[in-house]
Amino acid sequence: MTAFYLAQRGTGTMTILEEIKAKRQQLRQSPGETISREGGLVIVPDATAFRHILAVGDIHGNWLRLLSLWQHVPYDPQQDLLVFLGDYIDRGDYSAEVLEMVMELAEKSPHVITLTGNHEAMMLHYFHDHSIREPMDLNHGWMRSGGQATFASLARVYQQDPSRYHAMLEFVLSLDHLASVGEDYIFTHAGFLPRQSYEEQVDDMLWIRTEFYEEYAGDETVVIGHTPVQCFDVNRHHPLMFRNHIIDCDTGSYLPGGHISCLNVKKMTCWQSDPDDMFQED
Repeated sequence: MTAFYLAQRGTGTMTILEEIKAKRQQLRQSPGETISREGGLVIVPDATAFRHILAVGDIHGNWLRLLSLWQHVPYDPQQDLLVFLGDYIDRGDYSAEVLEMVMELAEKSPHVITLTGNHEAMMLHYFHDHSIREPMDLNHGWMRSGGQATFASLARVYQQDPSRYHAMLEFVLSLDHLASVGEDYIFTHAGFLPRQSYEEQVDDMLWIRTEFYEEYAGDETVVIGHTPVQCFDVNRHHPLMFRNHIIDCDTGSYLPGGHISCLNVKKMTCWQSDPDDMFQED
């Protein structure tokens, strides 16, 4: 981590948007650097370097729906920037398969950004004090939030190949928190508090809702997941754009009639998984 970045974060005087702007300006003085990753903050200084900028919303263990979506997305790892918004796991039965697919995409291209969600945070909290070799602790909050399905999925992997299981945990530990792309786009799982610094709100970025929706007034388009669009309109199944440049890409991957969505943020076009009857109960 550069001394510049440590100094800016340590002062607590810069807001998150000011930090992003300062880091972007610094990177533009280093020709050839297309993506910077430091402390969970990803900066892509030039959005024009990519044909498409693609954002994938919450998946929640629905691997078959993810495969269905991927049949429609015209993704080219050489030309496109791909951003996953977090919540790969829980509720659906195939969290391990989802993690492996996302890991493979990230390994094949440096232009894949994998952000963390609150469900990944709950899983890591669980495994800080528990082992996959032990029975589930059904009193833990993660288990009440869809974690039982993930635990079962990862336990199957561990029984077959412990090294694969540990690789998945390492991948989840490595996930980033926020990505800024050019001067126009910000990606994070849930949102952020515009008046606070990045360091002050790393956890909030995974959980926040109302404060972000009400306080954000920036020029950058902020693309998030976390809250299913059905919470705002029960009949909606496509990404939702708010008046203050916020786009919610969580289209209810685990809900009846829900989808996993991939948004092309430059052209505001969207691809979705096919309709199916794969609804998973909590």
